[in-house]
Amino acid sequence: MRKTKLGGRLLRPLAAWTARFKRDRSASVATVFALAAVPLVIATGVAIEYSSSLAAQASLQNALDSATMQVAQSSGDATTIGTASLNAAAAGSRLSAISGTWSRDSSGMTTGSATAQLTTTFLSFMNRANLTISVASKVATRGSAANNVCILVLDPTSSQSLLINSGVTLNAPTCQIDVASKGSPAAIFNSGSSFQVSKICVAGTNVIQNGGAVAALSTGCTTASDPFAGTLPTPASATCTVSNQNYSGTNTLSPGVYCGNFNFNGTGTLNLQPGVYVFKNTRWNLNSGWTVKGTGVTFYFADSNSYIQINSGVALNISAPTSGTYANLLMYEPANLAKSSFSINGSAGHSFTGLIYLPSRNITFNSVSTVSSENITIVVNQLILNTINWTFASSAKTISAAGSSGALSYYFVR
Repeated sequence: MRKTKLGGRLLRPLAAWTARFKRDRSASVATVFALAAVPLVIATGVAIEYSSSLAAQASLQNALDSATMQVAQSSGDATTIGTASLNAAAAGSRLSAISGTWSRDSSGMTTGSATAQLTTTFLSFMNRANLTISVASKVATRGSAANNVCILVLDPTSSQSLLINSGVTLNAPTCQIDVASKGSPAAIFNSGSSFQVSKICVAGTNVIQNGGAVAALSTGCTTASDPFAGTLPTPASATCTVSNQNYSGTNTLSPGVYCGNFNFNGTGTLNLQPGVYVFKNTRWNLNSGWTVKGTGVTFYFADSNSYIQINSGVALNISAPTSGTYANLLMYEPANLAKSSFSINGSAGHSFTGLIYLPSRNITFNSVSTVSSENITIVVNQLILNTINWTFASSAKTISAAGSSGALSYYFVR
């Protein structure tokens, strides 16, 4: 009975309190508290995921910075080098589906960007199983631009290997022009020309300056050697895919082996699909009124009879591939061909991006007044410039000036 009475005394107050709780509207506080706890839990989970995403972003940023620096310090394919470095640096992190892109420009700037997926824990309950993280990186180069030879004239003995006539303006302050000739005269600079270049280096000491002293000229100096001889790929050319055609109007051409003569008559538009165009005993004759466009294209002249004749009134806007086997190769030929000549005449506007490697050609630019904003490296046997206003910088295929230390410095741009 004691136990029962004790139990009754303990239970009666509890029963009374419970009855009052049921009658009291303030009992709804428990429900309100439970509901209020939901956003609190969500906020806590989001805060945790946010902190995790910041750590993952920092990890991806560090990996991209490492990859972009690797690309900046190399001359190989940017995508191959960058991707390998990025994946290695990000190994062991929570990131997945990592991808990146890289590019280099003529100023020495290397730009990279990367994205990745971060698998979430809490947010997966809210249909956000993954977060996309994006980062960017830039690496600049000190000391390289002024050491780039943008034009290299290879003929070692002939007179007038470089001939610059009146009305020539060169605006290329980060570029050097090297002339290997020791002929008599090795180069001629006629009056009425202007040269905004870092240096004009002529191996010979006999140079004619009809317009007065050329400020950037240095004679008897050591010129750069040809860094590309024997190093460039040779495309297959055994089978002709297109032969002897005449075109007018709007046309689209595809990569392949072109044989014979091709005339582009009247006025028209030529769109070039990306890839390698092999010229086998072939001439393209582009007449006035044509517009030629091509991104990611390479022209390979397999023999000395092959070339592109660009006549007056042609707008030619072409750029080389930026990755792969033919990266930065715009126009080139094998070494040791017989010497030959062709001209790029007055145009309606040219834009070239890439290496023009024609070591057996004597090239003439005639009356071109609208060539601008190009990124080119030119290697030719001889060069003549007539009435041209030309703004350019080095392409990604660079040539270091002779005697340059090569001690470059790299720094991140934030």
